[in-house]
Amino acid sequence: MNPYTLTLLRHGEIDHQECLAGQREISLTEAGKAIMETSWQRVTSLAPVSTMATSPLSRCREFAVRHALEASVPLKVDPRLTEFDFGLWDGEPLAELNQRHPAWKQQLRAGQINMPEGESQDVFHTRVLTGFSEWIASTRGSHRALITHGTVITTLLAELLGMDTTVARLMTVQPGGFVQLSILEDHPAYLMHLEVPQIN
Repeated sequence: MNPYTLTLLRHGEIDHQECLAGQREISLTEAGKAIMETSWQRVTSLAPVSTMATSPLSRCREFAVRHALEASVPLKVDPRLTEFDFGLWDGEPLAELNQRHPAWKQQLRAGQINMPEGESQDVFHTRVLTGFSEWIASTRGSHRALITHGTVITTLLAELLGMDTTVARLMTVQPGGFVQLSILEDHPAYLMHLEVPQIN
């Protein structure tokens, strides 16, 4: 396999109304849309994108479909690359969750809490890596772009850079921002860019 550049673009700001935003359909704010467009201009200025994949949630998919059509490049919509499934907690007000379960975020990251009808960290990790691996194996091109969520990006960074997930979380990709890696099969990935979204 020839080396390629991988761009992981996080969707922009969403109107979550201070509720837990998992797999619910939540629209991007106007500012969120604008920041993604600015980041995409930066991404494509570094190198033309040759193939794309996206989460099926509209806050990722609509942007990806439009730009794939504009660039005439293949696009894969894969539900395995979607946000974490918080089960019955999805849509719960964050203030109420924090009151009922003060340490839920830390417990979730450590895999020490089970949300009703939600998925475990192990299941999430496996589905993301399986979906990503199958996309990469089935596509070609020197610049591959994935439009997805912060949790998915953290999981992929940990895997591709060979680091613990707790360390990967420190490399926070802000909403609308992106990270780029240089990848060669059977070699460690190389971090090229980690960019904060720029507001024009």
